[in-house]
Amino acid sequence: MIASYHAGMAWSDAQIAGVREQLQALTPPVELQLDFLDTKRVQPSARYYQLTEDLLLAKYGQRAPSVLITADDDALDFALRLRDKHYPGTPILFSGVSSSRRAALQQAQPVGGVFDDLDVGESLQQMLRIRPQTRRVVVIHDQSRTSLAQVETLHGRMAASPGATIEYLTNLSVAAVQRRLGQLSANDLVFALPFNRDAEGRVLTHEEATDLWTAAAMAPVAVTRDVAMRPGVLGGFLVSGFEQGQTVGRLAVQVLMGNAPTPLPFAEGSSHATFDYPQMLRWNVDLGRLPATATVLERPKDAMESLRPHLPWLSVLFGSMLVIIGLLLYGIRVRHAAEAAQRLSARNYQALFDHSPDAIMVRDGGSGLIVQINTRFCQLFGYQPEEVGQLRPIDLSAPEPGYGAEEAQAWIEKTRREGAQFLEWRSRRKDGTVFWSEISMTRFEMAQGQRTVSTVRDITDRKQAEVMAKEFEHSLQQVYQNLPVAVFAINAQHQITFWNPHMTRLTGVHADAVVGTTDTWRGIYPSPRPCLLDVLVDGAQPAALERYYGHKLRESPIIPGALEGEDYFANMERNRGMWIRYCAAPLRDAQGRITGAIQTLIDVTRLKRTQTTLEELNRDLEVRVQTRNAELQHAMGQLVQSEKLAALGSLVAGVAHELNTPIGNVMAVATTLTDEVATFSQKLLSGNARRSDVEKATTRLQEASALIERNATRAAKLINDFKEVAVDQSSTRRRHFVLLEVVNEVLTTTRPLFKNSPHAVTLDIPLDVALDSYPGPLEQVLTNFLTNSLNHGFEGRAQGNIHIHARQEGDNVVLEYSDNGCGIAAANLQHLFEPFYTTKLGRGGSGLGLYIVYNLVSNVLGGSIAADSTVGIGTRFVLNVPIQAPTHSAPAPL
Repeated sequence: MIASYHAGMAWSDAQIAGVREQLQALTPPVELQLDFLDTKRVQPSARYYQLTEDLLLAKYGQRAPSVLITADDDALDFALRLRDKHYPGTPILFSGVSSSRRAALQQAQPVGGVFDDLDVGESLQQMLRIRPQTRRVVVIHDQSRTSLAQVETLHGRMAASPGATIEYLTNLSVAAVQRRLGQLSANDLVFALPFNRDAEGRVLTHEEATDLWTAAAMAPVAVTRDVAMRPGVLGGFLVSGFEQGQTVGRLAVQVLMGNAPTPLPFAEGSSHATFDYPQMLRWNVDLGRLPATATVLERPKDAMESLRPHLPWLSVLFGSMLVIIGLLLYGIRVRHAAEAAQRLSARNYQALFDHSPDAIMVRDGGSGLIVQINTRFCQLFGYQPEEVGQLRPIDLSAPEPGYGAEEAQAWIEKTRREGAQFLEWRSRRKDGTVFWSEISMTRFEMAQGQRTVSTVRDITDRKQAEVMAKEFEHSLQQVYQNLPVAVFAINAQHQITFWNPHMTRLTGVHADAVVGTTDTWRGIYPSPRPCLLDVLVDGAQPAALERYYGHKLRESPIIPGALEGEDYFANMERNRGMWIRYCAAPLRDAQGRITGAIQTLIDVTRLKRTQTTLEELNRDLEVRVQTRNAELQHAMGQLVQSEKLAALGSLVAGVAHELNTPIGNVMAVATTLTDEVATFSQKLLSGNARRSDVEKATTRLQEASALIERNATRAAKLINDFKEVAVDQSSTRRRHFVLLEVVNEVLTTTRPLFKNSPHAVTLDIPLDVALDSYPGPLEQVLTNFLTNSLNHGFEGRAQGNIHIHARQEGDNVVLEYSDNGCGIAAANLQHLFEPFYTTKLGRGGSGLGLYIVYNLVSNVLGGSIAADSTVGIGTRFVLNVPIQAPTHSAPAPL
């Protein structure tokens, strides 16, 4: 026997005592080995259960026990794990378990026992009927599986029966619960469910918790277990751990004797009304409202019993006749009370009988005829009350093998001999329809003789659900079996539960060799080690992931909680090795707990080989591209240099043409002056010079000097401007300059371009706009804009206007250049700054001018450039450059 909790806990001790009472009656005595999991005081974990499992195996070895008996949920879970791994087929009997687990336990046969369920909703309703002045119910419970199941039942029952308000105290410390109980009043009721661990981890027995609540509560306290019936408790409808132990003990005796029913039965729990008389007086509870079968503790003896010790004195005083009369009166009163209690009990029994949700029929033990039925029986089977008297078991059974008259009579006889029996049966209605039913039969000794009582519950829906579940499971198995991907799965104990054929093809290991074992590594790794799904079942600890997979894992973007990776497995493909892409995901139950894991393996060897080939091709292609890029960069550099030289040559030709006029004037005046000087000298030497000749020669000399000076100055100015522009553009030197002066210098050097055209340039540049930047690149930009306006913008136009505007905005200068030329089409505008893009390819355009402009503005001046244009209206360029240009290690224009 395995108990969930610890020795000395009254609830567990009572269950153990009930089991022992039944086993001690056997001859020879049965050896009962007892172990405790201690899960009230120790928080269980997978590691803890494994250590406990190892301890039990060390104590008892691999030999399977005749039967495993468990007390409460944790012990049952542990026993199922122990049986699945080491003792297959061993019967398991349980007590103290919620009936919500019935469906799951039916799938885990051989399993049987008694459920711990108390209908707390009905219990609370009866408490409210006993104490109708209650206005508020305060329910205390912890977060254990039993308490939460009872609270769920309570929710459903109380929602359908509004009355007193309900408040729940849970997941709190003991002190917090006591503080709230101290705030209650006499019109409240404390309904105490199991509370064995508070929010601070403090472990309490049922007795300790009850004593704490009664000490603090300013309202009556009701409980649900007999071990919690302590001084200060009003009472309640109590579940007995000892009675549950007795029921399991009787079933264990049947198993040991070899006459246990198959499948093992499930018994429902029962409760008994128990109340404390002093607390009833304290909280004004009417004794007449209690059930007739209720036990009242500390109830005072009646007057006659208190006088009994004094009967000798009374006999002396009043005589023997009075004594006899008094005794007769007492007997009459007792008889009347007994009759009243019997009538009340009969009424309660009849009410329960008539309103039971299950069909009930009572058979006479001798004749086997039905002597009593309830309303549900008529509804379920379709018979009228007057028709059931002569019904035989065969009339209520399906005409199918295994459900005939002999089988039905055998179950009835077994009930008469052995007591309670549980079975599933194919029942038949009056109209011939057949349905699945769950039948519970027991025997009673009554005044009329022995009776056999059978309860029948329609479980057709449950059976259909089971069939659908099996069909779904089979379909799911087929899906996984036929997946083109290798799939295998494990349970929470790391046992392989599924291994599909593709897994066999991939690893060479057959499912029969690994299913049921923990050898997940077989065919994947050369020696034992955890697979990814093993690590997930153990909680996916970072240390384990790092140890076995390093940095090869990533979270799946599709499946929450799943991990995936890719690696080379040398042990696979007959030791030739292959690349595998793997993904593992945890499997969880409805409560979110991990119950296993599933992993897929995909052979990506061909993909990896293709990927490697592509990578090699990419590398080769990159080398070729780099070579071609270098060649293109060299060619482009030559083209850019040619463009620059061509622009500079055009500029030099224009300047030379412009210089030709002043220098030609100087040369013509100088020649004329030479002739005039020679003529005047001859006249002076010959002595024929007159005063008028001297005055005329002087005037001509002054005019010639002035003309020479003006033209020389003009040529010097042109040469100086050109020199400044040439130096700036050739050296990209950085200096402080006034923007207006640089723009004027550019206009001076490009004036020859406008000499024979009516085009006009207007400036709107403040005198105080100055920059610390590179004037040469800026001059190149403006020169390109001007030549583009002349060559492209004003093509086919008689007169054009160019406007250059500048303004300072914070630390930047915005320079706008616009013309009213023919404009640029929207399709061409987006390619404007691309290299080699020109609309005059083959007609003198290289497509590098604005590309050079873009690079000068972006890379040298550290600014930005944008263009907008409307066809037929004109084009505008906007430069935004910093006043303080960025520092370049070796700045040079493109």
